[in-house]
Amino acid sequence: MSSLVENLRRELMGAISEKLSDNSDRAINQSGVVQVSDTQTVWQRLIEFNTLWDSRFEDLRRSTWIQTTYRDFSAGLIVALTAIPMAMGFSMAMGLRPEQGIIAGSLACVVGRTFGGSKYQVYGPTAAFIPVIAGLVAKYGEANGGTTHAAHGFLVLASVIAGIILMGMGAFGLGKYAKLVPNSIVVGFTAGIAVAIAASNLESVLGISDFSELLDEDAELQGGFEATLVSIFHNLNKVNLWAVSLGLLTFGLTKILLRVSIFIPAPALAIGLCTWLTSTVLSDRGIIVVRDIYGSIPSNFFVFTPPTLPPISGELLFDIFYYVLAIVFVSSVESLLCSSMADRLANNRGTPFNANKEFWGQGLVQVITPLFNGFPCTGALARTATSIKAGAVTPLAGYFKAFLKLTLAYFIADYLEMVPMACIGGILLWVASNMINISEIKEVLNHNRFHTLLMVYTAIMVPATDFLTGVLTALVLYFGTRAFFDKQVTAAVPAHQAKVASRTAVEASIDGKFENALVPLALMQEDEEVVRYAKYLADIGVCQSFSFVHVASPGESIGLGSDRLEATVRSVFRDALSRIRNCEVLKGESRLDTLVELSRRQNNDLILLGHRSETGARRSLSRRLAMITHASVWMVPAGSRASINRLLAPIDFSTASADSLRQALSITKASGADGISPLHVFFDPAVLRSDEHDALIHRKEQAVYDKFMEDIYPSGVRIAPIFRQGSDVADMILREAEATGSNLIVMSTRGRTVAATLLLGSVTSEVLARAGVPVLAVKHFGDSMTLSQAAISADLWSNHDAHAN
Repeated sequence: MSSLVENLRRELMGAISEKLSDNSDRAINQSGVVQVSDTQTVWQRLIEFNTLWDSRFEDLRRSTWIQTTYRDFSAGLIVALTAIPMAMGFSMAMGLRPEQGIIAGSLACVVGRTFGGSKYQVYGPTAAFIPVIAGLVAKYGEANGGTTHAAHGFLVLASVIAGIILMGMGAFGLGKYAKLVPNSIVVGFTAGIAVAIAASNLESVLGISDFSELLDEDAELQGGFEATLVSIFHNLNKVNLWAVSLGLLTFGLTKILLRVSIFIPAPALAIGLCTWLTSTVLSDRGIIVVRDIYGSIPSNFFVFTPPTLPPISGELLFDIFYYVLAIVFVSSVESLLCSSMADRLANNRGTPFNANKEFWGQGLVQVITPLFNGFPCTGALARTATSIKAGAVTPLAGYFKAFLKLTLAYFIADYLEMVPMACIGGILLWVASNMINISEIKEVLNHNRFHTLLMVYTAIMVPATDFLTGVLTALVLYFGTRAFFDKQVTAAVPAHQAKVASRTAVEASIDGKFENALVPLALMQEDEEVVRYAKYLADIGVCQSFSFVHVASPGESIGLGSDRLEATVRSVFRDALSRIRNCEVLKGESRLDTLVELSRRQNNDLILLGHRSETGARRSLSRRLAMITHASVWMVPAGSRASINRLLAPIDFSTASADSLRQALSITKASGADGISPLHVFFDPAVLRSDEHDALIHRKEQAVYDKFMEDIYPSGVRIAPIFRQGSDVADMILREAEATGSNLIVMSTRGRTVAATLLLGSVTSEVLARAGVPVLAVKHFGDSMTLSQAAISADLWSNHDAHAN
């Protein structure tokens, strides 16, 4: 039965691929991304859009489905924990109830992952929709004599119309036109919304005592920026300093913990801590919580909410046009930006995202989600980035996220209503702070004055007037005047970056030799391969002497083992017996602990050991030794030939990678290998892309490499540097090793404890676990880094988060 299903799946995938190849031309742009020039008919697109099992699931293979499903589940859990407080915050900032954010995020992810065009995108409430929905709810809700129910019904109507338009745009192949919006307007629009969100949530953070009264008087984001600031100024005497402390604590904890590791559900932990403080030691400090404003949070989340139409008038027709256009604009631009970023972040080598199918999926999200007590949602950049970094591979991650989010919210609903409003404000302030990307602003400033003024204009007009007025007038200015003022200016590269690296620097500080290598053997057939590899290293002068050891298991004969060990070693080293320091069999409860203690006692500077993949790559001895031992580790997988023909040397421009590269250069020269490829893997966090941007990034990377190489003497070795963009560095290293035919990977490691590796990750550990060729992990900085040391060593403030929407 399973083989029949697999055959049907292959035939279906083949038919889809054939149909795509018949109706679209594929090309590769300068960034290496596959692009499709769409020539399909509307009927062909509709068939493709409604094929539920398609190439987005191409990474779910029979041989790896268990590992893939586990990775997707883990990613879904992490995103669910992060998304619950954010969804509540977004919903309340829009003037809706907190549970509506949970419903919207879950349902949108299911619909979007089923019908959307991206393998990785996570759907949910986003910051860009806050001014749109908040403006609608304020105008048709209680603030103007209506009801929240009526305002939501009108929002459902506008969203359904917008969804139908988006579906039509996808069916008629209009996805490519969303890319016509210039980066300067998008950057300005994002910055303007960030300012509006920050201002509108200051009241929550300040903990103004009569917040429930101010809620009715609260100026909506649409055209109410100045009124909001005035309201805050007149109520400063009601500030609750305890609430301010909780808001700042939530903001700071979230920011710092996510810098340490994306595997930490920082918003949930920050809000959990502050909620506990509020209900215990601060219970009598007058801190306003969610229950004080919204009452209890129901656990029956899904309620059918049909669209409603207020009395017909000219103003109503204009509002329908206004809000529909706003929803279409935000959905289209954000979803395509997020899909493009996701493909780059995930190193997607398979089917790229389909812009037209994404529009179709977005349309269904906007139609279905509001009908079940939700509101418009789109691709969420920060949650998508978190999902990918946490290991997501297929759309299953989105389904897991939706299910886990609803399940968790159901069981903790009673606790969610105890969350302080100051914490919700702190989360939204964190969102606002991450929406302003300094590198993107600098790029616009370096482009030309026209785009600089366009960005500034949009950033001011969005909070000063309203969302759509600011964006539409900016677009009119752009398309009306770009022919006269949009003059391309190439950003200058600093003088030192343009200079070719000097080749007259001092000699390498490391000569590529190891004085005393420890070689653990298992007294199995594979031992001869490891011993032959050791003999090869002795012949080329990389290793000077060797200590061979076998750690005997309980009940194993030491005498018999010792004879077998010495016979194996001597049969290979028969013409180089002077290189053998000793052969011994030791008893020990733990093979790992015994080897670590022996290497310390003998002062070994290298541990050379074999690796059998069938024993479980994740629990390989080499990986664990690299974490904790003071020596470098040279792992030789089963089946490796005793030769070095080409080396791959991953570098990150650090002192450690410079020393490792010197060591790799010396080994290359000693072995007579064909050459060495220094590999630098980087990821450009900019969401907005252009040919000029990509060219500038590559020039900067090349310039930093040239500067890095000035202090490294290549000694006549042929060097072919490789630059690759991707977020999964270990995966990129393994791919390049295979592509270049390298049979030795030389990289640096500081070593980490198990806790630090599990939480923060380790590229070297991952490469050792998965590599099919020998790997030399060069140790420079002592035994191992603890969790706290690894966290402190990371530059917590150098990297900018993805837009936190």
